[in-house]
Amino acid sequence: MEKRFGAFSGVFLPTFLTIIGVIFYLRFGWIVGNAGIMGTISIVVLAHVITIATALSISSITTNMDVKGGGAYYLISRSLGLEIGGSIGIPLYLSQVISVALYILGFVESVKMIYPAINDKIVALAVTVVIGIISAVGADLAVKTQYVVFSVIILSLGTIAISGNYDMVPLSFGSFSSSGNYWKAFAVFFPAVTGILAGVSMSGDLKNPRKDIPKGTLAAIGVTFVIYLIQIFWLGMNISEEDLLNNKLIIISKTRFPILIIGGIWAATLSSALGSMVAAPRTMMALSKDSVFPKIFGKGSGKSNEPRIASLVSFVIAIIFIIKVNLDFVAPVITMFFLNTYGAINTVAALETLVGNPSYRPTFKTPWVVSLIGALGSYRVMFLINSNATIICLAFTLCIYLYLSKKNISRTWGDLRDGVLVSIIRICLLKLRFNQKKEKNWKPDVLVFSGEPESRSDLVYLAQQFSKGRGIITLVHYIFGRIEDKKEEVKEAKKGLEKYIRENSLNAFSEVVVGSDMTATMEKTVQTNGIGLLKPNTVLMGIPKSLERVPPLIRFIRKITYFDKNLILLVENDENSFGNKKTIDIWWRGLENNGNLMLNLAHLMSLNDDWKKCRIRLLSIVRTPNESDERERILKKMLDYLRIDAEVKVVSKEKEKSISEMIYENSFETDLVFMGLAVPDEHREEEYYERLMNMTKGLKTVLLVKGRLV
Repeated sequence: MEKRFGAFSGVFLPTFLTIIGVIFYLRFGWIVGNAGIMGTISIVVLAHVITIATALSISSITTNMDVKGGGAYYLISRSLGLEIGGSIGIPLYLSQVISVALYILGFVESVKMIYPAINDKIVALAVTVVIGIISAVGADLAVKTQYVVFSVIILSLGTIAISGNYDMVPLSFGSFSSSGNYWKAFAVFFPAVTGILAGVSMSGDLKNPRKDIPKGTLAAIGVTFVIYLIQIFWLGMNISEEDLLNNKLIIISKTRFPILIIGGIWAATLSSALGSMVAAPRTMMALSKDSVFPKIFGKGSGKSNEPRIASLVSFVIAIIFIIKVNLDFVAPVITMFFLNTYGAINTVAALETLVGNPSYRPTFKTPWVVSLIGALGSYRVMFLINSNATIICLAFTLCIYLYLSKKNISRTWGDLRDGVLVSIIRICLLKLRFNQKKEKNWKPDVLVFSGEPESRSDLVYLAQQFSKGRGIITLVHYIFGRIEDKKEEVKEAKKGLEKYIRENSLNAFSEVVVGSDMTATMEKTVQTNGIGLLKPNTVLMGIPKSLERVPPLIRFIRKITYFDKNLILLVENDENSFGNKKTIDIWWRGLENNGNLMLNLAHLMSLNDDWKKCRIRLLSIVRTPNESDERERILKKMLDYLRIDAEVKVVSKEKEKSISEMIYENSFETDLVFMGLAVPDEHREEEYYERLMNMTKGLKTVLLVKGRLV
């Protein structure tokens, strides 16, 4: 696409013409009549604090990125993400389109003051058609037209400058007799300076947006600021308070060449309408390219890639608003949409500076305090001008954000949100780096050796039940071999884990580890995974079905006692899985300090919907019936201390039966059984494994637990 315009024609000109608009000619006198010279100066300065801060923020953002078409929408979406960008961009587009109708009706109103007999609707429609044709032909014609308009406005400003006798007592302070208070006068003036995005909207047509946008925007704001200040003194020293308050066209009769003032009024309103009609389709085009709007609206035409389809749609919407809609109701909301955009731009610039991403290297640097003042000022002014319109604006923006979030549009760029979240996490982690985890704050942060999770879904399910809404899950896939030979396999495994997490809506992280020694790799993973207080405290894995993997597992069980981690081994029952999820049994021996952990895990499972109505039993075997009462008392006291609702059952050991047989008799119908896990003796791995298998034989699903942190 051909880049055609520089800082003056592409940015300064449309921005200047939008700021020196209908308010300057028709409403500024009324503001001076209410606030007086000093009051109006404060209004203009206060308004420019916000617009200058916004312009500086725009300058910082644009000099940090490759700016394409879409103006403010592009800047926000590439910084805060498509959802936030779209929630600002759609109202911004509507504001630009509806502004066309507002400016044209303003033009018609000014014509009717001089020629009362005209049919205002017909004139409005005719003017809209002409402006629509000019914008559809292309930005070249629009800019050439704006040169003519600019000349007329300069002539009108010139005739004001050479007119006036300055023989009146200056109206230093006003009485606000017509506006009622200062903020109402401020509310009337502020829309005059909301045109600073006019040049930014031309970003896709500029030769060098990084340089042109800051230069053109700041120059236009500076020049128009001086013009408004001069006009304050001219009005306050040449026209009486009564005329300022009651006669919108008073400056026509007070200048030497009234026809030039009339031309300036008409040129100002029409140029603002034309600027909005040129900007709106470009915003729509950018939104469509990002799939916020249908793609067809993003198609360009000709060598210059003119948004003619978007121009047609914008033209139709403008016509509808001219004919059907009550613009007195819509106008305040439009101002809020513009201010909301300013607030978002300032927020982006402030956050970019505060977060300190190394990639944020603007050549035009704005202190974050300036941007923050701009953001807070924008939102404060919104409520001062019209609180009802502000609420409508923010509610509309929120609805669009929720819609776009649900739509889940794919995008290829990163955004500032990740940096903000990382900065917050970093601050929190550093704040807690010397703290030790307390039992009161314990939550299961589970490291799951899931392999390919599709084949070990019960492991993932258990981790969810333990940690859902409470702790952190990390799924680990182990690959045997050397990292040099497994690069592609690692990538595919990582993709597979992430796909599984997304498709199953898991709140989990993924980790792929490579090693030639299973035990050593598992040990390293357990020791190094996580950071600070976010390190996993619980390891969850399955009992291997192949015997050659048993010795490494037994060695790992022995080592894990030194890592200050809990260990949970899942012994699956392929036929029953978790059965009806109605009963949980916990077998307590009191020898390995596993009881508290098993009770906590069972309680956490009972908080989930699947296990909400489950029956928890705490069981224990005693050698003789005489020990039963004391054991039952101890267990009930423990339950009372832990505040866990469970039944207690004490079973006396029968001489002719083994422990495993007694466990089977009491728990063979139980859906999930917890048992403690002893530390295996060295060089007795096979005997240890056989003992585990005998202990769990015939049961549905068993969790073998080795506790450490609870």
